[in-house]
Amino acid sequence: MLQIEPELELTVVLTVVSGREAVRENLDALTPQIDFDKAEIIVPFDGPSGDVGSLAADFPKVDFCFIENGVANASMSSADEHRLFDKRRAVGLERSRGRIVAMSEDHALPAHDWIKQILTAHEQPYDVIGGAVENGIEKPLNRALYYCDFGRYGRPLKSTEASYLSDVNIAYKREALVSVQDVWLDAYQETTVHWALKRNGRKLFLDDRPVVYQNRKGITFVNALNERVGWGRIFSETRVREITNLRRVFFAVSWILLPVVMTWRVLGHMHRQEKSIGIIFSTLPVAFILLIAWAWGEFLGYVFGSPKHESAEPTAIQTYPDIRRNNT
Repeated sequence: MLQIEPELELTVVLTVVSGREAVRENLDALTPQIDFDKAEIIVPFDGPSGDVGSLAADFPKVDFCFIENGVANASMSSADEHRLFDKRRAVGLERSRGRIVAMSEDHALPAHDWIKQILTAHEQPYDVIGGAVENGIEKPLNRALYYCDFGRYGRPLKSTEASYLSDVNIAYKREALVSVQDVWLDAYQETTVHWALKRNGRKLFLDDRPVVYQNRKGITFVNALNERVGWGRIFSETRVREITNLRRVFFAVSWILLPVVMTWRVLGHMHRQEKSIGIIFSTLPVAFILLIAWAWGEFLGYVFGSPKHESAEPTAIQTYPDIRRNNT
């Protein structure tokens, strides 16, 4: 369980998604911003991401913690991989010691002043503050993926209370995380965590000052399609646990309209950012195909998802190697 009283000013939980080299690149950008006397970086990893542990020698002040969850390096679906990401996030949150607990992913490169802006933003009274997400690779597939996931967080944007925030650029006040830890302790999912916080009267805030850059190198179109199906299914399976059966049927039946609605939103985000006609026409068809895959994944989740929450098996955690805080 997450202890109530903080020991440090800040924790950064870095979720492994793209793997070892993405983690290295992210830590190269992040560690110069950290005062390790007052803050910590936690990188949870497991069997499928085991080579990340070899970076501990290069970043001795970073807390690399190995999750003994019994998962082998066998081939997994995108949905299964996403569940591992959620478990890694939960382990990092539970292990955190900071008054402010920030979270990002390995391929979301932080701006040079990301830490400073996170702490400055949290001088405000909001319990949860998310930042801007920008596209870092100017290729049609990367742009399409970016706008499918993060278009609403692209600058320019207005700092304001928000209904949605992204877990690739987010920071919580510790007491907010403690208040809903039963929701995320087995696996962190941003939607359920934020729904629970809002039910408790806590507010989400979108601040344009902390910025990360989506930098997914080497992803293929086929992998992107499989990912959309799997992640769409995860989203709808999560939603099933929060809605009535009537709404579940409605969402399942109307999945066919979802790609059109979401593509229209993508176009709106691109227009807001004043993208050129050439950029729009090279990106929008790719985004539309990806959103068809997402909608199909949502449909599968509504049809086959269980309305009951199933707790994960207990997870053992160990440091890797045994140098956790001796060098801080």
